[in-house]
Amino acid sequence: MKNKLFRFLGLALLLVAGACSLQSCDDDDDDNHYGIDPFLGANAIVTVKTGSTGLCYLQLNDSVKLLPTGMKQSPYGNKEVRALAIIRYTGENADKNYPCVYVDRLDSIRTKMMSPAVDNMDKVYGNDPLEIVNDWTTVCEDGYLTLRFRTYFGGAATHTLRLVRTGDNTVTLYHDANNDIQGRVGDGLIAFRLNDLPDTEGKYKDITLKWTSFAGEKSVTFKYKTRK
Repeated sequence: MKNKLFRFLGLALLLVAGACSLQSCDDDDDDNHYGIDPFLGANAIVTVKTGSTGLCYLQLNDSVKLLPTGMKQSPYGNKEVRALAIIRYTGENADKNYPCVYVDRLDSIRTKMMSPAVDNMDKVYGNDPLEIVNDWTTVCEDGYLTLRFRTYFGGAATHTLRLVRTGDNTVTLYHDANNDIQGRVGDGLIAFRLNDLPDTEGKYKDITLKWTSFAGEKSVTFKYKTRK
């Protein structure tokens, strides 16, 4: 299946895919598949949505919606997913809120809901180390926290990541490597719908992400606004 992964990367290696043409990637319910930039030149992360009329559109950030020219239906059906994209603006607008774009390439990112808080979460959800990569693909927007992460992949087992609300303005990322803790360093992308956070009532508020890194516990703060 094209563009379905794990895809392994070296620290400085990006996989180069084939010719630029619109492609979709079937997404299933397996928590252990992650997306990493499968082609050179991705210039946006979007949420692929279907409107009330059945028309597909792309949510670029908290406020900008894009209308993909020549793509009336979502390649993912009615399922809302985050995706990497190569887009080009046509210079036209469907209306003031919908700039029109050509979509040269589209590939889904593993998109999932947050997990519930349980007792002994380190044990139940796993506490294996990983790093959060500070680049443009690590972003909080449109009600999602999209993360580029880096860890060791040996191919012996699949990895599971879960995001849990652990405070009023705090979420914690848990990583279960299933004993697959040696091998090559690889990067992956995963997006979490921030469905368990309290309503920010239209205002931006701080949200702190915590995780266990190879150097111990780390955290980073994002600006977050509840999606309407």
